Amino acid sequence: MATNLNKLKVSLTKHGAHKIADLLLHFDKDDILNHLDGDYMDINIDAAQTRAILSLNAKGNAPDLWNEIKKYGLEDIFDLVFIAIVFSHVDFINALKKGISDGCIIRRGDVIAGKVYTNFAHIVDQFGFVIEHSSDYFTFDISRIFYKYYIPELVTKLLNIKLTEAGWDKQNSLVDECIRLDLNHVFGLEPNEFREWLSEAKEFDDQQIERVKSKRNFATGIKFKSGHNSKFEGIIDVKTSTQRTATLLHNKIQNEVYKILVCEYPNQEVGTEVHTNFGSIDIVRKFDNCYIFYEIKTSHSIKSNIRQGLSQLLEYAYWNEIQNITELIIIGPSPSIESSRKYLQRLRTEFKIPVYFRCYDLDSSILGAYE
Repeated sequence: MATNLNKLKVSLTKHGAHKIADLLLHFDKDDILNHLDGDYMDINIDAAQTRAILSLNAKGNAPDLWNEIKKYGLEDIFDLVFIAIVFSHVDFINALKKGISDGCIIRRGDVIAGKVYTNFAHIVDQFGFVIEHSSDYFTFDISRIFYKYYIPELVTKLLNIKLTEAGWDKQNSLVDECIRLDLNHVFGLEPNEFREWLSEAKEFDDQQIERVKSKRNFATGIKFKSGHNSKFEGIIDVKTSTQRTATLLHNKIQNEVYKILVCEYPNQEVGTEVHTNFGSIDIVRKFDNCYIFYEIKTSHSIKSNIRQGLSQLLEYAYWNEIQNITELIIIGPSPSIESSRKYLQRLRTEFKIPVYFRCYDLDSSILGAYE
């Protein structure tokens, strides 16, 4: 029997589907249906909608992947629930596909309209993917999904379930069937890229990632938002690349430094993954309309950390033409040395670049002084 995506028909008018992620974080996957009526955080969600999105069976049991994703963190649950919502209705599939082809913008009335558009826009916003949002359109950025090397395995399991629900006869491979149905473009990927992503957790370059990031035009160059979604810090068994381990080390440092800065500066705002017109900054501290940018690097070479961190900070600050930036701070696990301190001091005095380094000690979880 041929796959028929029109069989994917979750209710489009029921509100609150994004709250499924909060329930998954706090309850076992098979206990979700017992918490839809306001007993936790006043969350009220339609049972039929929940069943369809999570692909619950007749007994209310959910696929194991919904407990597997829990070990990574709330943002990762957001990512997988978002994909599940998209693949629970053919109109959402087509809306996201068209949105990416149009430059990561979804307009009211193109594929979805009325309350359906409003609800979907709200879901995408609540999951942290929206960049700009108006009554007639929203722009989005789903690039963070492609920086998580543990996601493709779970996406593969999810797509297997959703296509089976749509009548896939499994006479070909999952990847081949997705490509046949043009589902690779839901993720902004060409067929060969989609195959590599699902089968090898392939890392993509900046140009490829740009396809799933909307153009930004913030008047001030930055869209600051305080807060932080904790990220997974564990070790992932991926097929290749030490850089992937470094990415998880980056998560650990970001999680801890965020908490340290909130304690160090209780009267100031601190946010992570702050959007600018060109890229997102690891950590931003804001006070009195002034900004301090932090870039995290994970090399054991202080020289490498400064070289990479400085170039990114300069781009975030000055390519974006953001006003009132008082400090640019590189954070890394490598202790500074005399030559690095002299180098940064020269940049500050001769070139007036307000750049500093702070060492994060991985053993003690202490953030060192300005150097």
